[in-house]
Amino acid sequence: MGYRRFLMVIFTSLIILALLSYISVKEGTIPIKDEHLKKFFLEGTSGNPVIDKIIGKLRLPRTVGAVVVGMGIAVAGILMQGYFRNPLADPYLMGVASGASLGVVLYIFTSLLFNLGFPRSLYGFILAAYMGSLLTMFVVISIARVVRQTATLLITGIMIGAIVSGFATIVVYTADFIGEERSELSSYLMWGMGSLNNLTWNQIHLMTLIILPVVVLSYVFLSKKLDANLLGEMYAQSVGVDIKSLRRWLIVLSCILTATVVAFTGPIAFVGMVCPIISRMIVGTSKHLYVIPTTAILGSIFVLLADILTRPGVLIPSTSNNLPLLCPLSIVGAPIAIGIYLRIRRMGI
Repeated sequence: MGYRRFLMVIFTSLIILALLSYISVKEGTIPIKDEHLKKFFLEGTSGNPVIDKIIGKLRLPRTVGAVVVGMGIAVAGILMQGYFRNPLADPYLMGVASGASLGVVLYIFTSLLFNLGFPRSLYGFILAAYMGSLLTMFVVISIARVVRQTATLLITGIMIGAIVSGFATIVVYTADFIGEERSELSSYLMWGMGSLNNLTWNQIHLMTLIILPVVVLSYVFLSKKLDANLLGEMYAQSVGVDIKSLRRWLIVLSCILTATVVAFTGPIAFVGMVCPIISRMIVGTSKHLYVIPTTAILGSIFVLLADILTRPGVLIPSTSNNLPLLCPLSIVGAPIAIGIYLRIRRMGI
């Protein structure tokens, strides 16, 4: 019965994802007609060069990017929750996403300041984000070894994220010293709240090449180990799980997924926390064999829906500005986080 329910959930989720993808490509400041879309996908052109550019260079990258980003950050949330054994563990709330952001900002700043000529290197962005996220993760882990209470750990993670974000903002504003090219850093103010506006196909290809294999490897090799870990370290060890090795892999893989996403879209809030929780509820089990793929698809749905809502004229009529992803994601995610926290408090954890 559980397997049938899982297949039904996956089937329904994929239909919703397909519908949202269609809306994402179609809707925006300039709506795309159905006949133009059909002609573009069947013949490679809609017959209108402007429409072709909007679909091929703007809407499609944004749609595909949202799917990949949502998948990556949602699975990162599952891995982080597995490490801390805490449903509130999230790349954003734990400050890991902010650490990756600081790494990217420092990378851009130093490359511009010393005229190194590589502020737009895709690999440079990712490597800088990796270093920032890993460093922040190790700080959080060090504190977690001392602090066991859920509330204290959560508050500590939020404070670390705030400190790191503060340093990143200082770096952005010191860009006055490097003259005209500071616009590279000025755009961080929107990017720092999450944005898919400027994704390119090259960035999406690189993200997919990193995120998809990590998600598949996590699913194939870590599902059963994560199930055992949920029942406690003693039980996991009794069934042959190497806890130290598992924890190392959870750290590395969650940081890779988070940093890869943050390098190009900025921090994506609450998706890594909300999607695993909803997945467990709708699948009706905590088995990661079912939860990981469901979470990956839900992550894509959440980010894609949030991106549609941030577009001009959707939430705020008569505007030409895109909202940051942080707006809709926080409105949905924060109440869920509060509800989980209150439930944990009642359980005395």
